[in-house]
Amino acid sequence: MRDRPLFVTSNPGKVREVAALLGRPVEPLDVDLPEIQSLDVAIVAREKAIAAYRLAVRPVFVEDTGLTIEALGGLPGALVRWFLLTVGPAGICALLPDGQPRNAVARTAIALCDETGVEVYLGETRGTITAEPVGSGGFGWDAIFRPDGSDLTFAQMGQDERNRYSMRHRAIEQVRDRLIARER
Repeated sequence: MRDRPLFVTSNPGKVREVAALLGRPVEPLDVDLPEIQSLDVAIVAREKAIAAYRLAVRPVFVEDTGLTIEALGGLPGALVRWFLLTVGPAGICALLPDGQPRNAVARTAIALCDETGVEVYLGETRGTITAEPVGSGGFGWDAIFRPDGSDLTFAQMGQDERNRYSMRHRAIEQVRDRLIARER
């Protein structure tokens, strides 16, 4: 079991979602890691995975998701957690200038780190930011992001429908076989 990678997160919503996407339980590791300041989720996930591996001394994987909003010049990106803590989902909606496009890209990076090094897998979903939060499901900014091809925000979707659009699902699909192969 020590070869099974730990999932580094303090977010129980992410633990549930990743476990569902992998089709098996994941063992979370809740540690406070230094987080470099970058808008790029791949860079943040990579550095966090290296730090977590050094701390845990066993394979780990780290997920980092960001929300890039065109009208905000790419903000908040990987810094979305801090935007949510300070202004909340409704505050992010209010930051968008009137008349500007509300286009956004949700990106997830999953970094797997073990004794051989780090691999980063990316998933991406294009969509728009709603004028105000809509829906009560999900977590984080789910109530303000409507993926292209849907009339619903992530917060309005059931898990199966959400998986059709989910950037996290797209990243997990890339890493799933790698994680399962480790266990054999």
